[in-house]
Amino acid sequence: MKHHLLLFIMVFLFPFMACGDDELKEIYNPNLLRSTSIDDSSLHLAFPAIAGNKDRSKIIVVYREGSSHVSFDSKLIQMESFDKGKTWVNRKVIFAPVKGHDVRDPQLLVLPNNGILCRFFERESETESIVKSICSENWGIFYGSPVLFPFPKDETFAAARGNMVIIDDVIYAVCYNRWAVTWLEKSEDFGRSWEVVSWLDERLWTNQIECGRINEASLGYYDGKMYVVGRQQSENGDNRLEIGVSEDLGVTWTWSFLPIEGHAPSLTPYKDAFILTYRNVKDSNRGKYSFDTVLLKDGKLASNPASLFESDNFDVGYGDVLTLPNSFLVCCYQPGSIRCYELKYDVFNYR
Repeated sequence: MKHHLLLFIMVFLFPFMACGDDELKEIYNPNLLRSTSIDDSSLHLAFPAIAGNKDRSKIIVVYREGSSHVSFDSKLIQMESFDKGKTWVNRKVIFAPVKGHDVRDPQLLVLPNNGILCRFFERESETESIVKSICSENWGIFYGSPVLFPFPKDETFAAARGNMVIIDDVIYAVCYNRWAVTWLEKSEDFGRSWEVVSWLDERLWTNQIECGRINEASLGYYDGKMYVVGRQQSENGDNRLEIGVSEDLGVTWTWSFLPIEGHAPSLTPYKDAFILTYRNVKDSNRGKYSFDTVLLKDGKLASNPASLFESDNFDVGYGDVLTLPNSFLVCCYQPGSIRCYELKYDVFNYR
């Protein structure tokens, strides 16, 4: 029980305790085209997700707003851009849980029928949580009623954070509980219902202390292979990013570690590779953090990491990416702000 309490503190409570008036410094890079604010507030804004229609004439960002990092008074906010991320308008609430609940970690997915799926998890208390999704058939104007993700056998707590993926009109998503269980779910009807596919890593059942759990997991798919990158949360405090590869749509996985200590990885397809973002925690013992992006190809790093900013505050990052023809947008959060960075793809060649 002591180990379980420690894990809960590291994931949910430590970021809140670490907040304060800390220094944040943006890092110079000649491939940075623009850094803009999507929203600013004295409230806690965090965990943004981004999506755009086919020609990027409309882009939406969804994020959490609450009084603090772990407050039970939050809601999901949506903003829109019609000029490829330069300006943001039409701020509105798209989901508010019942009073006393906490909604967090939204993720967006564009559906083949041109709908938008928004997945998140809702905490009823410190020990009760469930993953839900809502769908918009008119690009964020209206959203339907929430759909619940099922629990695997014997599980009563579920959370989710990270990119989903569509393969042959089937949506795949990763969920995890508070301790050491992670599983894959799928929907064959564009999010109207969900079913459990498999445990993401059977090793978690046999060697929990060494392997920890895989949480904050993002999915990708290319050339017949499903990829997942997640934060490996062990009981000794390690936070290495681990990558899994499956050639049978998530039934079995092979695993290896990336040379990254990080949180909340996002995975976005780009040509024959993926753009990976993450909160870099390698210097967390000195109270230093950064928000980084790097290219991932064939399950390995394919470029030098580029830091967008450095911070003395743990409570930053959690990015998501949207590709454009000649650049890409990265949305993330900083204390009191949701930010949007536009970068040239040459950022991955910059040393």
